[in-house]
Amino acid sequence: MEKVKIGFIGCGGNARGHMRSLSRNNDVTFIAFTDIDLSKAKKCAEEYGGRAYSDYHQMLKNEDLDIVFISLPPFAHSDEVMVAAEHGVNIYIEKPIALDLNLAKEMQRAVEKYGVKSQVGYQLRFSLAAEKAKKLIESGELGKVLLVTGKYWCRFIRRDWWLDISKSGGQVVEQSTHLYDILRWLAGDVERVYSEMDRLFYVNEPNMTIEDVSSVVLRFKSGAVGSVTATIAAVPRYWWVKWNIVGSDATLESEEANRLKIYRSSTDPLKIEEYAEIGRDLIFLNERNLIEAVKNDLETRTPISEGVKTLELTLAVMKSAREGKVIYL
Repeated sequence: MEKVKIGFIGCGGNARGHMRSLSRNNDVTFIAFTDIDLSKAKKCAEEYGGRAYSDYHQMLKNEDLDIVFISLPPFAHSDEVMVAAEHGVNIYIEKPIALDLNLAKEMQRAVEKYGVKSQVGYQLRFSLAAEKAKKLIESGELGKVLLVTGKYWCRFIRRDWWLDISKSGGQVVEQSTHLYDILRWLAGDVERVYSEMDRLFYVNEPNMTIEDVSSVVLRFKSGAVGSVTATIAAVPRYWWVKWNIVGSDATLESEEANRLKIYRSSTDPLKIEEYAEIGRDLIFLNERNLIEAVKNDLETRTPISEGVKTLELTLAVMKSAREGKVIYL
């Protein structure tokens, strides 16, 4: 396979970011673009080459594609994954993959039935901190995972569908899902959750139905205990996605995606190691992982089955807050 043939469903800002990133690849060619606003699809086709559609069913039927990028808001997902899989087209889909767990599982079944590759847009799995932590945990150097904590703090608001919980799912489901995915990838699946959340800061924002603060307690299947806090009311122009993992032999601290500090508490004296990398493009690496998987018949780092598990976790967090009780996954 010399050139990987790419199509898009959705031509908004998220898709445009992927187009710019993909255009850096010499082994990629753009074939077709679909958007319900045909003018957007035509603009992308004019810029990158290819044909424009307003109906993705027609695009998937007419075009010979290797990968389709599904760049739609959470509420807009319907049968794109199923139709693409049926046509033998590999899939890149943004997170969250859906707002309904049944739809997400239907997506997974289609991908597995037709044997196509899939990748979910959880690019933090390609961060230096996450990669090094994963190796330390899998090698046993961290020892037994005991405690997992994380925070997703920013000052952020979008005055569109994002404010409507029925369309975005809320901050936990649509935004801090990145953090939940990383912690689940590193520490394993979660057994139960209890959460508290509210809207305390944006109290005068009309039509806003999502939370702006949340605090969640997690119990992992491994026995580890965890906690995650999230807010869109924190420090302006600062975006904190931070996590710590305490193991029996070492403790990990990540203050930035591409920075990790390791405290090797099993040594005497205490040994501290720091790792950092500047300029690592996580979205590019996520895309390349799928491209290489398609070209060389490899597994992706974040197949759609992983997107289902992370969605199940964040939906459980929301359910716990609504019902005021512990939710078992």
